[in-house]
Amino acid sequence: MRCLLIYVSITFFITVKASSDITKKIITNLENTNNYNFNFIQKIDQNKETGNCILVFNRKINCKYDNSGKILVSDGKYLVIKNINSKIPNFYKLENTSFYKLLDKEYLIDELGSRDIKNEYGKLIINLNYQNIEIKVFFDKDNLHLKGWKTTDIYNNSVLTEIIITEVNKIIDHNLFDLKKFN
Repeated sequence: MRCLLIYVSITFFITVKASSDITKKIITNLENTNNYNFNFIQKIDQNKETGNCILVFNRKINCKYDNSGKILVSDGKYLVIKNINSKIPNFYKLENTSFYKLLDKEYLIDELGSRDIKNEYGKLIINLNYQNIEIKVFFDKDNLHLKGWKTTDIYNNSVLTEIIITEVNKIIDHNLFDLKKFN
């Protein structure tokens, strides 16, 4: 019985240490990252869309959807979604969306430092909550970069976004986040 207790204790501490080391590496990786270019696959309920984005910490993103022609842009304060079928873009305060926290590097780093990271299905996952919306953030197990997220959109739909990073810390034209062109 004593040997079993010692074995369980050692296994627990090794697991906690390994998780702590991975978390520290993800934090270091985030600290050294200013932006990502990535392709994405987004599933909203049963619908699937693809496209590409440029994410600049903190809180800026520009996405173009492949088939629908939809555009999603945030300047850090507001989020604009424009469908090709509509001449009128939809403006939202960024702070009223889960992007407010997803695109905030300091928030992600703070949460990583204070929460347990889980290893599920080959992804490292941290569970967050913002304005009573659960957000699962995924990190790649191999390169420790952001891998995607799962949340609920403003229409209460389940949204799973998987990303494939193509470039890190690229020089970015900040005019990509200018919302004046949508007025």
